[in-house]
Amino acid sequence: MLKKQITLALLLLCLSMPVVASAEMLEVIGVGKAPITENASATSAKAIKNAKRAAVEELLTKLIGPTAPSDPKVQAAMEKILVQIGDNKIVKKNAAKDEENNYEVTITVRIDTLEFLKLMQTQGIAPTGDRLSKILVVMDEYHTTPTDKQKPLREVVEYSHDKTATSEASLSASHSAASDTKASASQSSASRADYAAGGSSSGQSSGGYSGAYGGGGYSSGHSSSGYAAGSAAQRSSSSADYSNQSAEASSLDKKSFDQKKDVVNFKKLVEYQPQNTGPDKENLTYAALMREARKFDLAMMDNSVLRSTYFRGKALTIQEMDSSPELARYVEFARKNKADYFMMGNSIIRDLGGNQCDGVVSLKAFSTEDNELLAADMHNESARGTSSDDCRATVANKLAYFVGKTLGSSIKDFHRQREVSGKEYTVVLLSAVGDLTGRMTSSFSRALANMKGLNSKVNVRNSTNREYEVVLAYKGEQPFADALGDVLDAVASLKQADYTVNGTRVEICLEGPRRCK
Repeated sequence: MLKKQITLALLLLCLSMPVVASAEMLEVIGVGKAPITENASATSAKAIKNAKRAAVEELLTKLIGPTAPSDPKVQAAMEKILVQIGDNKIVKKNAAKDEENNYEVTITVRIDTLEFLKLMQTQGIAPTGDRLSKILVVMDEYHTTPTDKQKPLREVVEYSHDKTATSEASLSASHSAASDTKASASQSSASRADYAAGGSSSGQSSGGYSGAYGGGGYSSGHSSSGYAAGSAAQRSSSSADYSNQSAEASSLDKKSFDQKKDVVNFKKLVEYQPQNTGPDKENLTYAALMREARKFDLAMMDNSVLRSTYFRGKALTIQEMDSSPELARYVEFARKNKADYFMMGNSIIRDLGGNQCDGVVSLKAFSTEDNELLAADMHNESARGTSSDDCRATVANKLAYFVGKTLGSSIKDFHRQREVSGKEYTVVLLSAVGDLTGRMTSSFSRALANMKGLNSKVNVRNSTNREYEVVLAYKGEQPFADALGDVLDAVASLKQADYTVNGTRVEICLEGPRRCK
């Protein structure tokens, strides 16, 4: 019984302890050789040291770039770093004798990324590009609870029934009414004829009085037989028209009945409790990310000051910003305030009850210079804490670690890619009056191809008498603007031209920048 209680207590203790986010591990292979001598242990130690050196060189190449092993500063720091790589970092080792009778060792070194970065920082060989490039992070955090499908706030039921024409009986009644109307009209016509035949006259009688007058007409003075005949004909025609109209109405009723439908509308709306009421004022994920950034040697900008300066107190969530023109304007504002990279994201942390919680974070990072995407990802975590607030903080730390790791690695990869391939530029030669000739653009293209530091072909995207656009990669020692100035000086027809630089887009105006705006 006591043993069970102790086991249960240990289990509860483990569950209540905060969970540390798993570290990102780097794994590389190194191969080392040493001539076989009579001293087997010395031979083995030398081969392993050479294998460690090869593994460290691979690590430096991954984190700095392909030129790192040949850098004199890196070579000087190599011995001190090798001492810190103990045998406990070797997870696999194979030994054999090669064709030249050397003792050859292949080892696999596994080390925590942050640990190795710390070694590089201590020796002063950590990549400076990561620290010099500033990152602006905008992030909202939502703290909520799961939707309880068993406890809706309210239910609304809407019902309507449109049934204007229902049965053939209605149509039969309509025919019957039309027939009665027609019979009534005939009887009325006959009554008028009878009245005309036996009608009386006051005043002087005339031979012009006729039963064909219709309707019991009465004449004072002399009468006109022509008028009586015409009036009778008109009334007879009117009676016939009325009968025809009744029959036509009956036909229309049947046609309308055929087109009408029995329409029933039913709608049920179930409203549950809102999962959140907007971003939380206390953003634990953002605060944890600022701490993680130091571990990954990232230069972070404080978004609170920049955001309040731009938006002037206006509340705008990341979701609202992402779906409006404000995002492009804010990124441009951030770039002018020395932000090289921009990351936006949301974290949602749910309180599951019982001191348990989970969370998900989404992020998107890109360069403010040319909007090149660096990373786009999402990640979920879960935790148990001593309280709901403690659980929330634990999940926020886990999410922040993932964001810091993703952001840090993506920026380092971006820098290494640029170091190897160069930075891509778009160069546009413009003429406000359409004076770009074929010979001029050809001379300009040849001068670009001979530019010192060019690391690609000159790819033409557009060529007209007003615009000549090319794309190229540059990795020279001097700034690209200075190198471009040398190109313009080399083309006689472009010596008077001037240019403007906006990120990685350069516009050269033949008549001067003001004329091409």
